[in-house]
Amino acid sequence: MNYSLSLVLAAVALLSSGCASIVSGTDQKLTFNSEPEEATVTVSGRVLGKTPLTVPVDRGSNQFITFEKEGYKTYTAQLSTTTNPWFFGNIVLGGLLGSTTDGVSGAIHEFSPDQYFVTLKPDTPSGISTSKPRQIKEIIIAFSGEFRHQLASGGGEKVNSVLQLLDIKASEKDTTIRALNQLALAEDNDLELAKTIIEVYNVQ
Repeated sequence: MNYSLSLVLAAVALLSSGCASIVSGTDQKLTFNSEPEEATVTVSGRVLGKTPLTVPVDRGSNQFITFEKEGYKTYTAQLSTTTNPWFFGNIVLGGLLGSTTDGVSGAIHEFSPDQYFVTLKPDTPSGISTSKPRQIKEIIIAFSGEFRHQLASGGGEKVNSVLQLLDIKASEKDTTIRALNQLALAEDNDLELAKTIIEVYNVQ
């Protein structure tokens, strides 16, 4: 067998084993945060640890995540997934066998988003918290891209909500937005950004 043919056969074997599995892996690192912290995180019955944590989770659809903490109501939701773009490359390059391999391994799925922040409600009749720090974290985490874009653009609904929680005067709005944008540019992690803003502006 000549050298060129050997390379071709090796490439075919590699592709048929699952392109998405090889390139992206069968698990994906997810970050879990909660307010308050120290909540136990469970995915489809498997305990991952306590918040805050970043941990690899096996790819796959129809998985459910649970946050539990004594004194607070349990939060459960389905992990959102999209189709891994490498899966389509595998169909073209590897054919049916490769795509079947990815389907079995779970590599066809990709978690999106890969960062989760949950505010646990107190286990009380009202279940309501008016904590300003908690509300700021919720806005920044839940509307991360929109919030950061509005900061860079000079303002918007989500930014105004945070400014109100920071008790910023109208005369200080533009200056504060510029300052917040600098903080956002320096910190990629949304939860850490929220914590920094809360600390800098001494939010109680």
